[in-house]
Amino acid sequence: MTQGHFYRHYGFTLRSDLALPHLLPGDVVAPVDIEIRLGPIADDRLAEAMHFRNWRAEPGEILFHAFGIGRLLIAGGTSITVDREAGATDAALVSIILGTGISALLMQRRILPMHACSIASDSGAILVIGRSGAGKSTLLGGLMAAGCTMLADDVTGVTVDDAGATAIPAFPAMRLWTDSLSLLDRDDDDKIQVREDIEKYYVAVDRFRKDPMPVRAVVLLQSHSGTGVLTRPVLMGNRVEALARYVHRKKFLRGLGLQPWGFHAVVKLAGSIDMVAIGRPATGATPAGMADAVIEYFGLSPALQPTP
Repeated sequence: MTQGHFYRHYGFTLRSDLALPHLLPGDVVAPVDIEIRLGPIADDRLAEAMHFRNWRAEPGEILFHAFGIGRLLIAGGTSITVDREAGATDAALVSIILGTGISALLMQRRILPMHACSIASDSGAILVIGRSGAGKSTLLGGLMAAGCTMLADDVTGVTVDDAGATAIPAFPAMRLWTDSLSLLDRDDDDKIQVREDIEKYYVAVDRFRKDPMPVRAVVLLQSHSGTGVLTRPVLMGNRVEALARYVHRKKFLRGLGLQPWGFHAVVKLAGSIDMVAIGRPATGATPAGMADAVIEYFGLSPALQPTP
């Protein structure tokens, strides 16, 4: 039997030299779709490829350097080679593998890595996008407390075809900053620090959907200077730009030669869903209040199982 750790992630069977806590367990006898290996990467690998400050890429391969942690070579949508730097912790390596590494690999498999948390409804997945600091994690925590079921906390895989868009779940844990933990009254929960240099923590969730489902809608989370929570539909003419902005590591598409595919996938996604902007007031917003706005807009109440 092949040695290592086996997981199920974004619908694929994954074998890893490194333990990846919080991922769903995988079947050790199932065919392996993705290999994560610890090993050296030649300094001149992809030397002639498109270069940027900390990554270089060509169709089929991308090399990403997380300074002080290590380098990742993501190839063919089937493997991630991890060249660890001296002193790098397992937690730091896991963080870049589950973030940048997996997002690049999903692109190679023609799966959009949307920088979005997501929940399940009785008629499909609802994704939440928004700029850093907009409150996505806190909103997700509020939705979970209200009884929603999670698909992904940070990056939701999305496939698009003529039948519509499908959301692919990640793993059953949220990553929350310390201020979000306080707002959600979860400071005392069992939690594991994502990595040593940031105050962000994994918190397990008890309601998680592991199977893909159609994408019903996307929420664009914004802020405004007024009072109260505002909701407004996002018109078709504005959807493509908004969705394209929140493809995780979207610049990789150019290096991988996937910009045309990425654009067409976003256009199809925009045309197959409902999309609403929800504005969070600068003061007075609570996780419960923001969650209520989403629940009311989409009529989710009958299917919820609130936390006791």
